[in-house]
Amino acid sequence: MKTSRKTDYAVHALMILAKNKKQELSVKELADIENVSSSYLAKVMQSLSSAGIVISAEGKKGGYTLSRSAEEINLAQIMELFEAEENVFECVDEIHGCTIKDRCKIHAVFKDAYQEMLDKLRETSIADILDPEIK
Repeated sequence: MKTSRKTDYAVHALMILAKNKKQELSVKELADIENVSSSYLAKVMQSLSSAGIVISAEGKKGGYTLSRSAEEINLAQIMELFEAEENVFECVDEIHGCTIKDRCKIHAVFKDAYQEMLDKLRETSIADILDPEIK
């Protein structure tokens, strides 16, 4: 599965904020930790703030914190925020649609697979991926 850079940046930034839950972090600090572009990350953080996933504090000592616990933020929320227009299977999303879905056998398979993926992402919180056990 291919996700956008925005989704990747968002998940990693949320993980950093979750690990530093008592500290506000600026976009520059987050970008330095992630080793990514701060201007691009700023757009991602604005989207997360608009969605109510993070809280932003303005000013010289301002920065971002999670709006709720890491256990309450799931990966589907992030995926749906940043991947709405670029669905894994274009034929099953509401934006692109499919003109032959009524007679296409693969459509139902893709639709079910996409739903199962979202269900799994809904079950997985930011807290769940902070210290993953590698098998």
